[in-house]
Amino acid sequence: MHRALLISEVLSEIFVHVNENRSLQTGKKLSIEALARTCKAFHEPAMDLLWADLYGIIPLLGCVPRLHQLIYHTGSKLPPSDWSEGVDPLSEHEAHRFLHHAARVRSLHISCSADLHLFAILPIETCMFPRLLSLAFIVRRLQHKYLYIFLSPTLRRCVLSVINSDFKSFATRCVALEHLSLKIPEWERQSADNRTLLSDSVRLCKRLVTLSCLPLDWAAWKHLSDLPSLLKVSVCEPRSASRWSLDRDIVNFAHFLNVTTLSFDVNMAAYAITVMQHSEFPSLREFEVVADVLPCAEAEQLFRALSQCKANQTLEHISIAARFSKRSTQLLCFTHLRTVQLDLHHCIHIDNDLLLEVVSSWPHIRSLKLVDTKMPPTVTFRGLFAALRLCPHLHTLHILMDAVNIDIDPAAESFQHTTLHNLDLSQSDIEDAETVARIIFSVFPCIDRIPTQRDCWNAPIGFYKKWAEVNRHLGYLKSSAVVGGDITGTVAKS
Repeated sequence: MHRALLISEVLSEIFVHVNENRSLQTGKKLSIEALARTCKAFHEPAMDLLWADLYGIIPLLGCVPRLHQLIYHTGSKLPPSDWSEGVDPLSEHEAHRFLHHAARVRSLHISCSADLHLFAILPIETCMFPRLLSLAFIVRRLQHKYLYIFLSPTLRRCVLSVINSDFKSFATRCVALEHLSLKIPEWERQSADNRTLLSDSVRLCKRLVTLSCLPLDWAAWKHLSDLPSLLKVSVCEPRSASRWSLDRDIVNFAHFLNVTTLSFDVNMAAYAITVMQHSEFPSLREFEVVADVLPCAEAEQLFRALSQCKANQTLEHISIAARFSKRSTQLLCFTHLRTVQLDLHHCIHIDNDLLLEVVSSWPHIRSLKLVDTKMPPTVTFRGLFAALRLCPHLHTLHILMDAVNIDIDPAAESFQHTTLHNLDLSQSDIEDAETVARIIFSVFPCIDRIPTQRDCWNAPIGFYKKWAEVNRHLGYLKSSAVVGGDITGTVAKS
């Protein structure tokens, strides 16, 4: 054996490469399993890779002789769902057998709770996965009591589905935790005690980089503002929950020096507004809000708070999906925006003047979605082209427009936008599909097709055939241009 293979770091790199390309080795013996059986020098590093990432614990339980017979007695790779019903829990000796390979696991996803009772007699201080880095524990509430078995002082990333009485101990045992996400089912009702427990537990996490959870109390927010490692915060409020609000008499201010991404998915925007009004985000680059209802007054408060949280020079991405009824100019002060997604509902007239005002304020815009499906579109081709002349870097555009009343002469139009690669007009009504196709072909040489109802399920069904016809004409024009040697997108005059 070559001396280089005796160096563990070199051997590990080779095995990692083999593991990443296993899908390319179909029909060949070259695999991690084969390497593990090759020689003693290969066995340990190969086994570490073989057990590094697991979806479920059945493969590990299969290492216990008593359970192996129950799991694989049919010869199938997948045992029946009720295979562990009535089976006695692991003994201390069997637990050691389980631990032999469990110690190799780095990433574990648990979504089936049927087998967790096999760990019932293990003491609470048991750490079955001492080198675990990532855990997704998505199980029923009653089975969440077995979470302690999977907790490790090395854990960096964790996804949970329940808040229970053991949640606080989770935070103290996983002192290295950097990424925490709570994916609570909509039907799980959360009490005030759960909110307090969550907030208290978050305050015990000292090294968080990303956090996705239910609404927190202000003490937790203040703690998060003191974490220099924190980069991303996402708050999601279950729609079945009662409205959660922060105290309005907050006097201390929170400075989130390094947070770059902040998002809220809430029933009402009052919670998000309060956080923004009492915080500063000088490094914020991405801001998202999804609200079921955003009344006019709250919309103004939200935009004003956003404009005053010291993110004017850093914010590049804004996404807002809500129902509000007043045109606001607060967002126009963010002149460094590169991505804007405004999915609005009711009473926002998007016309040529508004579109021109928007792109004039955002000279660096790369991706723009400006849609109000409840209002008739009044942006015309003339207004669209006037706006596009001001944003030469635009790559993606989703907008509603009046494609019925064509106010330009396709044959005389000389303007071309050569950087736009994605154009979504699928929710816009049209009549003359061929003319619209010629306009798109001549002005947007990089656009091959417009998304249709098959691509965008929000588009009205009646529009599908019309835009499919546009795409057929567009395909014909593209083919003709290639055959004729003209690939610039300009329609040759007959």
